[in-house]
Amino acid sequence: MERSREITVGLMKKARFSIGILFFICGLNFATWATRIPDFKSFLGLSDAQLGTVLMGLPIGSLVSLPIAGWLLTKYASRWICIIAVAMYVIVIPSLSLLSSPIALFAGLFFFGMAGDIMNIAMNTQVVSLEAKMNKIIMSSFHAVFSIGLMAGAFLGGILEKENFSTTEHFSLVALSNILLIPFSFPNLLTDKPVQDESKPKSSILNLGPYLITLSFIAFCGMLCEGAMADWISLYFKEYIPNSPFPITIGFSFFAAAMVLGRFIGDTISLKYGVSTILILNGILLGLGMLLTLLFPSIYLKIAGCFITGIGISTIVPLIYSQAGNQKEIMPSIAIAGVSTIAYVGFLLGPVLIGYLSDFVGLDKALFLLVILGFLAAFISKTWANSK
Repeated sequence: MERSREITVGLMKKARFSIGILFFICGLNFATWATRIPDFKSFLGLSDAQLGTVLMGLPIGSLVSLPIAGWLLTKYASRWICIIAVAMYVIVIPSLSLLSSPIALFAGLFFFGMAGDIMNIAMNTQVVSLEAKMNKIIMSSFHAVFSIGLMAGAFLGGILEKENFSTTEHFSLVALSNILLIPFSFPNLLTDKPVQDESKPKSSILNLGPYLITLSFIAFCGMLCEGAMADWISLYFKEYIPNSPFPITIGFSFFAAAMVLGRFIGDTISLKYGVSTILILNGILLGLGMLLTLLFPSIYLKIAGCFITGIGISTIVPLIYSQAGNQKEIMPSIAIAGVSTIAYVGFLLGPVLIGYLSDFVGLDKALFLLVILGFLAAFISKTWANSK
């Protein structure tokens, strides 16, 4: 019996490591694109509004893929879908660097978004399955690994940009790293069975119920802010702090580092203080961090503000995914896909809203939208907590 238990624990550790690699890949890939946004804007001669429209290709691809991914996970094992998503990344990422028109870049980002969110749903489903086997919440720790990938991608992008590496060289290097990491991930992924649980009602992402809808709108606020930070904060540092002694990715790098820290401690503090309390605190810190970034001229205070914003955003999505995946009403894959669909509408609107607002009032003022959404997330979380 003891020997059997040791084997099971060993398999769980291997699965946890392998799933973590997928989260790292996802973060690395997204940051790789995000750190080069200013280069694409300059190369294509885009205004902020035009850039916002082009950026919309990524979340539209995400939105289109989410219900498809949810359906696929009821038919096929999530481990295979994870590997298919990595293969899509390997093809799409180098292709982005070869696109020379706004329309082509929009199309490329559409497929980049599809790859990302097929991966997103599949790997989060792996985590929910692992949580069930381990009988504990571990979702935030995986999203911390995503943020490590995000931070690594931000640092790598800043260094390669400073050393005058082309986008083609940069993106090809990252695609190669995706290929090299596959053998370390795939063999130990969970072999979950894509079978509908007949004890749960037939459902779809169109029939989530008030509990999941409320969670979705909290995630909506968090995802819009997370996407806006990734898409716009490096451009903000480039345009509003021209004589900075740091790379333009410094704000994004500290934001990503805070996401790592917040997500590593997220599971522990949510167990100690409760999910609703942490979600309320998330929204407050998000709003306060962006106020610090936008209101004070010191670059050090702006960097500190990005860090606080990252702490605020860090556990919103993993806590909500875990809550959605572990509720008892509908299938976890459908619940996660449904919540993600609504959340990614925020990711869809974010680049466009910031871009068009920036054309009217300037990027520094347009980013105040994140302050509003942070405090709105805290309010909805408080309402949700009172209704339970």
